Amino acid sequence: MKWGVLSCLAVLVVGGAGSALYGQNLAELRWDHQLEHYTRAEASAYDAWTITPPTRGSEKPQDLETIVEGIARQPNSSIAYIFLGELVRRPELQKAVVEYVTVQRELQKHAPPTGFGRWEFKNSDKLRALVVEGLMHSPFVADCNAALGKQGKAVKSVSMEKLFFTMKDGRWGWDAIVWLVVDPPPQDAPKKTGKK
Repeated sequence: MKWGVLSCLAVLVVGGAGSALYGQNLAELRWDHQLEHYTRAEASAYDAWTITPPTRGSEKPQDLETIVEGIARQPNSSIAYIFLGELVRRPELQKAVVEYVTVQRELQKHAPPTGFGRWEFKNSDKLRALVVEGLMHSPFVADCNAALGKQGKAVKSVSMEKLFFTMKDGRWGWDAIVWLVVDPPPQDAPKKTGKK
C-alpha cells in the first residue's frame, strides 16, 4: 500500500468468503459498516468508514447504495477504500479485466509466469498498471461508481498488492489484493514557518 501500514487503513470491504458472492450483482450484495479511527506515523490521524461483508450475527446488513446514503448523512462521510477481497475471483470481473489485459501489447509480447506467489517478474509493474486500467473500466467499478456517485463520490484509483496470473484450459486469470480508493487519506496542510 502506498499510504503505510495496512492496519492504518480504512477499507470498504466488498464481498467476503463463500459461494454466495458469485452470480450476484452489486445491488444484491449486503454490507455492515462502522466508523474507524486510523493513525499514521508521518501524518495526522483521521476517521473513515469501514464497510464489510456481514458477519454471521449481523442484524441489519444493507446494500451498498443504502450504506453510502447513510454515511453521507453523517458528520464525517469519508470512505477510504473498497476492498475487493474474494470478489476479484467473480467470473464477470475476471472476464472484464482479462479481456482488457489480453489485447494489450505488453501481455502479448511478455507473458507473465503463472501460479500463486509469482507476483514479482520482469514486467510486473507494467502488467499491474494494465490490470488497474482493466478494473477501472470494468462494469463492477461502474456499478460502484453509480452507487457512490449519488453522494458525489467515485472510485479515484486502485491500489494493488501481490498480483499473479493463472492459466487454466488455455485461459488467463488473475488474482491480487485490491483496494478501490474512494477518499484518499487527508493530506496534512503545510506547516507555517512564520516567515513572509
